[in-house]
Amino acid sequence: ICCFPRKYEATQRLSRATFKSGHVSVTTGTLHYWMDEDSRREAFIEKLNVDGLDVTVKLIKDYNVTNTKYVIANGHCTPRSLTPMKSGCIPDWATHLEDTYFGRMRDGRSVSVYDNGQGDVKSYITVSKDTCYPILDVSIVPSGSSPYMQAVQFTNFAEGISDHSVFDIPAICNRPTSAVGK
Repeated sequence: ICCFPRKYEATQRLSRATFKSGHVSVTTGTLHYWMDEDSRREAFIEKLNVDGLDVTVKLIKDYNVTNTKYVIANGHCTPRSLTPMKSGCIPDWATHLEDTYFGRMRDGRSVSVYDNGQGDVKSYITVSKDTCYPILDVSIVPSGSSPYMQAVQFTNFAEGISDHSVFDIPAICNRPTSAVGK
């Protein structure tokens, strides 16, 4: 249908409610996100508030030889195995719901809204009609051990990567005692 640019960075505003062990957990915050589909890497700097606690985490996903996600927080690095890299495209099987405007109809941003949910998972993505830049992604996952609902709004979208050092693996992640976990 359409694909996001292969290299970009953006700010993401996250709101998530998760139901687990009989209580609701609320996460809000800002993520700076970098995607380089050509070199098969992603990076995030997450500044979140989880149930009233402030958390800052950096994630680096390297889908190359090691296929590893590095979670860096509080001076520690936890390597983890990755699932395969997802395409930055709206899938062919997604349903086009409507073309509309984000903001005022007269001078707002022309957008397309798609339903790309599967099974009991509901997922709706809004992208700019002319460039396929992501604008809003809403997901509802009603089953599993931690059902959740989340909304991610994309702002400050820029094609390309302004600083490739965001993908550099910190020295603390290269200690021989750090085994890849799950």
